[in-house]
Amino acid sequence: MQCTTIGIDIAKSVFQLSVANQSGKIIQRNRFTRGQFERYLYKQSQSKLVMEACGTAHHWARAAVDAGHDVVLLHPAYVKPYVRRNKTDAADADALVQASRDPELKPVPTKSVDQQAMQSVHRIRQQLIDTRKQRINLARSLFAEFGVPLPTGTKDIIARLRAHEDRLPQMLIHALDPIIDEIAVLKTRINALDEQLKVYAKSNSVIERLMTIPGIGVTTATALFGSVSDIHQFKRARQFSSWLGLTPREFSSGNTRTLGRISKRGDKYLRMLLIHGARAALLGAHRKRNNGKEVTRLQQWATDIQQQKHHNIATVALANKMARIIWAMWTKGDEYRAS
Repeated sequence: MQCTTIGIDIAKSVFQLSVANQSGKIIQRNRFTRGQFERYLYKQSQSKLVMEACGTAHHWARAAVDAGHDVVLLHPAYVKPYVRRNKTDAADADALVQASRDPELKPVPTKSVDQQAMQSVHRIRQQLIDTRKQRINLARSLFAEFGVPLPTGTKDIIARLRAHEDRLPQMLIHALDPIIDEIAVLKTRINALDEQLKVYAKSNSVIERLMTIPGIGVTTATALFGSVSDIHQFKRARQFSSWLGLTPREFSSGNTRTLGRISKRGDKYLRMLLIHGARAALLGAHRKRNNGKEVTRLQQWATDIQQQKHHNIATVALANKMARIIWAMWTKGDEYRAS
C-alpha cells in the first residue's frame, strides 16, 4: 500500500496510527502495542511519519529514522486546533496528518542521544535542588515552631541546624536527623553533577565558546546545548530570543501597536538561567563602572538602562541581548568579542 503520511499518536503502551494517501485522505487506521509498533516501523515502506514533540517522541523519531522513514515532530500546541469534535487517539492522529500539510508549521528538530542525555542530567539536577530546598524549608519551619529562628540563606545550613538541635524536643530530634542528613547528601549529589557537566563542557567546542560570554557559565551553556536541538532552525537572533520568551508580548490592531511585558513562553528553565546570568553580569559591570574601570559597550549599555529604569528591566534586557549574542556565535562559529 502506497502512502505518503502517517500520523502517530504516542502513548506509553498504545500507539494510534492514521495512514493518509498522497491527497491527504485517511485510508487506514491502526492501533498497535509498543512491540507491534516497533516492528511496524521496520516492515512499513519509507513514509513520512508525523508525531507530537512530547514525551518519548525524540526516541521514536530516532528509531524511525534508523528504519528509513522521514520524521516530522510538531509542537502539541499547534496540532490541537486541527483536532475535530471529541478528543480521541484516532482524532489526534488524524489531526497530525492535517497539521503536517500546513507549510507555516515549523517542525521541531529531533534531539540527538547526547543532547537528550544532557537535558536529562539538568532535569535531575534541578529536581535535587528543589528537593533540597524543600527539606531546608521544612527544617527551618520546625525550628521556628520551637522558638529557634534561623537566618535566611543556605550557607553553612547543616552546621546551623546541628548547633541548635539540642533546643528541640527529643522526639523531634530523632525524626529530624534523617532530614538534616538528606540535606547534606543532596548537596553532595548536586556537586557531583556539576563536576560531570564541567568534564563534558571541556570536550565540547560549542559549550566552551558559549562560556566566554559574560554571564554564561557551565550550567547555562550545557543546558542550552541540551535544549536547542538545532540552532539553525532560528533564522534570526530575534526568533531565538522569542523562543526563549524574552521578547515583549504584542497587542496590536489596525494602526495601533502595543508592546507589553516579556511573553515568558518557551523553556522557563533556560530563561531562568539566562536571567540569573544576566543579573550576575550586570552586577559585575556595575562594580567596574563604580570603580572607574573600563567597561565594554555591552556593559555600558546595560548599566545605562539600569540607571534610567528599574534594575530588573535592565537584567531582562541584558538577558535578551545575551540570547542574541548566543545565536550569532553559535550559528556563525564566531568567538565572543567584547568590543
